[in-house]
Amino acid sequence: MHRLRRLLGLVPQEAPPREGLDSKYERRSPHAQNALDLISGWTGSFPGALGLEAGNLALHADQRLHWALDQYGPVEGASVLELGPLEGGHSALLEARGAESVLAIEANKKAYLKCLIAKEIMELKRCRFLLGDFEKYLHETDTEFDIVLASGVLYHMQNPVHVLDRIGRRCQTMILWTHYFDPEIMHEHETRRGAFLGEIKTLEHDGQSYRLYQRGYHEAWHADSYCGGPDDTHYWMERPDIIDLCERNGFNDIRVAFEDLDGPNGPSCLFYMTKQEGG
Repeated sequence: MHRLRRLLGLVPQEAPPREGLDSKYERRSPHAQNALDLISGWTGSFPGALGLEAGNLALHADQRLHWALDQYGPVEGASVLELGPLEGGHSALLEARGAESVLAIEANKKAYLKCLIAKEIMELKRCRFLLGDFEKYLHETDTEFDIVLASGVLYHMQNPVHVLDRIGRRCQTMILWTHYFDPEIMHEHETRRGAFLGEIKTLEHDGQSYRLYQRGYHEAWHADSYCGGPDDTHYWMERPDIIDLCERNGFNDIRVAFEDLDGPNGPSCLFYMTKQEGG
């Protein structure tokens, strides 16, 4: 009888504990910081004028990307494919510089949600974020873009040669920031060599051989701020091989900037590459 009275609403229900509801509802006044606090481990910061607390890297004002876009010239009207937008900082910069459209593909589920939060906070109108594997997208699409931006993704791939090849077939201009392996700098006893697992693969691609160096994350994915690739093992390419493959895909104007041989994980640089007619 008591159960029937409860089902009929004749017996008062016990109020849920306050902390139970607090985990489901935001009780502070509406503010952009509330959205940032939903997800921990932010890498990027936001413009100082917004007064928000997130990460430390000002990717929304990244001088590397500004330099590359200066090489390109006026960006108005350009279509951009961005691979691995992380938290949307570079996406915001591309829109601010005038890109007509930015299609950004992110596989990390947590990072994708951060992109959506950043899109709202930064009021981005010409950026579209998709959740998924950009390698599969590159394989399936026949869409061509004016620019492909691939910052901080190539060295996370299991097959960077195929990824780089597919990027080259989908654009006229590539902006690529990446780590690379240098066997002279990263010799056997060099500290940064410790993350590498010892296997060196030789991959044959279109009649050319490329050397790939296997590396592991060593369970770094447990950290809130993890933003590596989806597979523990991944391979780094050598710098000359990156250039060779891109030249074979028609990039005949290749410029290199922001080279850092002393980075904590390994050498890195920014490539700006275009396919110039008659070059």
